[in-house]
Amino acid sequence: MVQIKSGLWVNPRVPEMVIKPELENLAKTYGKFWCTWQTDRGDRLPMGPPALMFSPQPGVVRPDLVKRRDQKYNVDSSSLKVSRVEIPEPEWINPQADYWKSHGKGFSIVVEPTEMKKIAPFP
Repeated sequence: MVQIKSGLWVNPRVPEMVIKPELENLAKTYGKFWCTWQTDRGDRLPMGPPALMFSPQPGVVRPDLVKRRDQKYNVDSSSLKVSRVEIPEPEWINPQADYWKSHGKGFSIVVEPTEMKKIAPFP
């Protein structure tokens, strides 16, 4: 994951030597996830239709926001980048992982009310 190696991903107040093994595992994944709790949208509870999300990439996040974050949490993104250069990246990324980039289409989930049964037959 580019955001880990670039120093964009931080864990404030957690020493790098403690978090680095976990970051090495996480960096082998390809950062997409289904989110039902979008705090950037103002959600207070995990509810609503799931949205397929991905982590922000370097060059997309405004540098002034990174600088402000670094100052607030006493973090040096440049030092993190240097210390994480050896972290391996994913060995393989499914060619369909970024289908939306080349086709301009993706998937959406529509939430509709459904009658729920207290007891249902087991398939």
